[in-house]
Amino acid sequence: MAINFNPKNIQETGAATQFAPADRSKPPLGIGILRGFGKPVNSQEVIFFISQLSLMLEIDTPLTVALKSIGDEIQNPAFKAIITDIYQDIEEGRQLSEAMKRHPKIFDNQFISMVKAGEAGGFLKKILDRNAKMREKRQVLISQLRSALTYPMVLCGLGVLVVIFILVGVLPKFTAFFQGKESILPWTTRFLIMTSASLRHYWWIYILACTGLVLGVITWKKSKQGQALADLFFVKGPLISGLANKIYTGEMLRTLGYLLESQVPLIEALKVAQPTIRNQYYRRFVSRIRVTVDQGGQFSQPFAGYPYIPETVKQMVAIGEEVGKLPFVMLRLARFYDIEIEQELKKFAAMIEPVALIIMGGVVGLIVSSIILPLFKLSQVLR
Repeated sequence: MAINFNPKNIQETGAATQFAPADRSKPPLGIGILRGFGKPVNSQEVIFFISQLSLMLEIDTPLTVALKSIGDEIQNPAFKAIITDIYQDIEEGRQLSEAMKRHPKIFDNQFISMVKAGEAGGFLKKILDRNAKMREKRQVLISQLRSALTYPMVLCGLGVLVVIFILVGVLPKFTAFFQGKESILPWTTRFLIMTSASLRHYWWIYILACTGLVLGVITWKKSKQGQALADLFFVKGPLISGLANKIYTGEMLRTLGYLLESQVPLIEALKVAQPTIRNQYYRRFVSRIRVTVDQGGQFSQPFAGYPYIPETVKQMVAIGEEVGKLPFVMLRLARFYDIEIEQELKKFAAMIEPVALIIMGGVVGLIVSSIILPLFKLSQVLR
């Protein structure tokens, strides 16, 4: 059953008043406040919006009706205001890609290029569905990384708290037994006594030092030198480089595969995909591919000399380009790496948990032994 839509009806109904066209020269005061101070728009909300929009276009719902219906379901006032702006732009005759381009913090260049290609080719709903799946894959990867690191981080945090409790609450009670007998104490015990005293009397210095260290690391990480060193560690560092290279390779292949499958020209796809890659070594690699293709070379040529991509990927990309099925091959490889990454993360979590337990147990054991053993020595001396 077809939906009869008249924009004038929306303006006349109270429920849709917020979606009526307005003066675009200056946003409403309420919307401006929401943009400045509203709740940030998270990835799940954007995925919901794109998925719902794709579904409603699939059943031949007019774009403006779809935007209004989705906007009514959105709970985040800031995101609702953005959808209102998009609705008003569509009402004024703008394309969806043009309307979304006015909100770069929500819709990046990669998404805008895909939407523009979908509008030009008449397959917008398919583009939206693919982009939603790509974003969902990214969220799944982030969730897997967080779950793999959460338990070890909790163990380390608990271990630090236990150590601080022993140094501040337990060790001072034994310090009186060791006074005047420092010469027979092992160096570990003497070190713990000094650390305990400094923690109790100068705890604020430790808090300031830890805060400064964290802020310093964050600032350094955001600098060019820090980011370059971090990126190098991820692609060449021990233990982690294998997993990191699979993540970067999988994301690069998926992004390019979806763009090419969406009929985005190869040069444009490379241009759009390059800034979305989080590691500068892979960004430079995509730039190298772009230069090669721009000069008339083959897409697969730069793969041959790139050391961080497995030989299997290089061969499959070359074959896919030769038979004219490059997007299909890249997306299949990306799905294969999804499985590989999930297995690697499980192995990493299984390996790091006992290592963290051993380290924390060793630290606590060292502290306890540094207290108990001197007590035995003192008892023997007193005898």
